[in-house]
Amino acid sequence: MTQSIKKEETKNPLQHQGLISEIQRYSVHDGPGIRTIVFFKGCSLTCPWCCNPELKNPFPLIGYHINKCIGCHSCVIACSEQAITINTNGITINRNRCNACGNCVQSCPAGALRLHGKRVTVEEIIKVVKRDRIFYDNSGGGVTISGGEPFFQADFLITLLSVLKQNSINTAIETSGYVQWPIMNRALHYLDFLLYDFKIFNREKHIQVLGVDNEIIKQNLVLSSKKGIPILVRIPIIPGFTDDFENINQIGQFLSSLNNIQSVHILPYHRIGLSKYRQIGETYLLDHLEIPSKEKILNIAEILKSYQLPIVIGG
Repeated sequence: MTQSIKKEETKNPLQHQGLISEIQRYSVHDGPGIRTIVFFKGCSLTCPWCCNPELKNPFPLIGYHINKCIGCHSCVIACSEQAITINTNGITINRNRCNACGNCVQSCPAGALRLHGKRVTVEEIIKVVKRDRIFYDNSGGGVTISGGEPFFQADFLITLLSVLKQNSINTAIETSGYVQWPIMNRALHYLDFLLYDFKIFNREKHIQVLGVDNEIIKQNLVLSSKKGIPILVRIPIIPGFTDDFENINQIGQFLSSLNNIQSVHILPYHRIGLSKYRQIGETYLLDHLEIPSKEKILNIAEILKSYQLPIVIGG
């Protein structure tokens, strides 16, 4: 599961470090208004459809964009671990030898290599965030912590949220809810908005497909709904995994019993993340899946609407 809350290694919260992949500015998704998204590394779930596979592992790794490679081989020279070799299509990265030092990334003139994962301080994130305060103030926006799973780095998450609130910045997180309740409850004190992913209702199927028990996920959503924080629930519609009407009805009935559910977003399956798997040397196992039909998505929307839930398709 996620890490437990521990005593801070440093008394200065601004110097608290965590592992992120990137900071995305000017987003109009993942919460109200114009937002800055901070992508945390690490996740405990094993969603086979994950569209951010570069964020799953809690360590840095190199991504290779073959379409940008100009064949200069400067990366081969820069790699002290001899983890990069030349092939007929570009390069091959030996993931067992690569230590993700980033020297190859720095040497690449074409931007074909990218380091996914760098240690940053809370202070460094706050400096980036503050640049866009005028946009937050004018749009009702703020900062959303995403991932991966933000609670995978619970100490860092809560420290960052507390400093954001000290700076009067609107906060949100996107989470699976797979975290011990005392940790989540602590984070909720610093949150203005909660984006909650809910995928599979059946406990056994959830364990089989996603690798973890969902009882804690359900319970955390129930408890969070009593805190008065607006909640946006996201349901990914993945053929053969989450799109059966039994699952949709069970989720609909469950959500209808909760408070503060601002909206429920239906997210149709897509293949946007497929190329990311190739970039990090992994195989995408669901490339055989078809995109759900419009009729299927509308039927799912109607089922959820029957539980008096405010439904949005997409988001």
